[in-house]
Amino acid sequence: MTFVWAVVIAVVSSAVLLFAYLTIIVNADANRQDRVDAAPPIGADPSAFMRALHGACGEPHTAGNHAELFQNGDEIFPAMIAAISASRETVHFSSYVYWAGAVPDQFADLFSETVKRGVKVRIVLDSEGADPISPAAVRRMREAGCHVVMYGRARWYTWMRYNRRTHRRLLIVDGVIGFTGGVGIADEWSGHAQAPKHWRDTHARLTGPVVSSLQTAFADNWNQCTAELLLNSRDYPVLGVTGDMEACAVVSTPANGSSAAQRTMAACIAGATHSLHITNAYFVPTPAFVETLCNASDRGVDVKVIVPGPYHDMPVVRHASWHVWPKLLARGVEIYEYQPTMIHCKTLTVDSAVSLVGSINFDPRSFALNSECGVVINDSGIAAEMERVFASDLQQCVRIDIATVNVRGLFTRARDAVCYWIRAQL
Repeated sequence: MTFVWAVVIAVVSSAVLLFAYLTIIVNADANRQDRVDAAPPIGADPSAFMRALHGACGEPHTAGNHAELFQNGDEIFPAMIAAISASRETVHFSSYVYWAGAVPDQFADLFSETVKRGVKVRIVLDSEGADPISPAAVRRMREAGCHVVMYGRARWYTWMRYNRRTHRRLLIVDGVIGFTGGVGIADEWSGHAQAPKHWRDTHARLTGPVVSSLQTAFADNWNQCTAELLLNSRDYPVLGVTGDMEACAVVSTPANGSSAAQRTMAACIAGATHSLHITNAYFVPTPAFVETLCNASDRGVDVKVIVPGPYHDMPVVRHASWHVWPKLLARGVEIYEYQPTMIHCKTLTVDSAVSLVGSINFDPRSFALNSECGVVINDSGIAAEMERVFASDLQQCVRIDIATVNVRGLFTRARDAVCYWIRAQL
């Protein structure tokens, strides 16, 4: 019996040490941040900033775009459904979240009806995030003729890559209409954030040249899942001018070094001259980003951050976030917790001029491990709308003060520190 227990202890100890070692490696990699010392000041010339942003995003800065913002499921889902229903040639859809329920069934039925009209329907779902999906819904879509693939299934020969997920939310219709943002296909996003069971989120509908970059993001995931390259000219139609908006897509696929998501976020913070308003569901900045945010506040930028409050769907992330609050608050960064429900937005507005909307969380997983997508928009109308929505959300928040975080007990501080240590795995 003594020998058996010794073996058990040795195996368990080895597993714990291996997990700790891998966590340290992943966190060390995820903590890297490219230095951003010379970002053009956004307030001085937003167009100059957008042109320079190509160096961070990797995608071209384009003019002639149009965007519409939608808030919560009551606005977001009807806009997506209308676009899919009007499709003529292709529907390309990718999502990290696709769970079971009434909303997922509605979309499964719509995809099935669409492919029966002769439209090519391709769907990429993350195998981790979409694990709760109804098998019957998948079967129904496939039997109708939809091409449904799962990203990143666990295999013994690919287990080292399992930690890399696709977190993108993309819908591209006929290659000319694109959607991206934070919404997932689940009943939690239904309604209008009126109760804890109805989450708060923001999504964008885009037309114009920037849509080709969203198509590129989808093609990237499709190729990884199927080894098929989407090279049909039908998937990349000529995109004319649909508005007067400048935009730059953030197509982030971490592999080596820092990601486009990380570089873009750093550039936006470094370029801020008077205001930086962030809403993010998973706000766990690395030490480098904590310092970047503090530096912005030190130079007089009004830095405000809205995060989930009591209805956070991942309490461990909330604890990890608390760990960095004392330093941020001490340097003048304002932090607010949203009270009515889970706020799942991933948005940012800088200097009331440049806005970012997409799937990018403010954490090491989004910056270093996940495939993400977002769009940086230079448009005074969109920025004004983003600021109005931010102000409205702010009214439903509780502001966190330095005294509150400083009176936390030793156990609470230790718990938050442990959660922060494993931040890249949250």
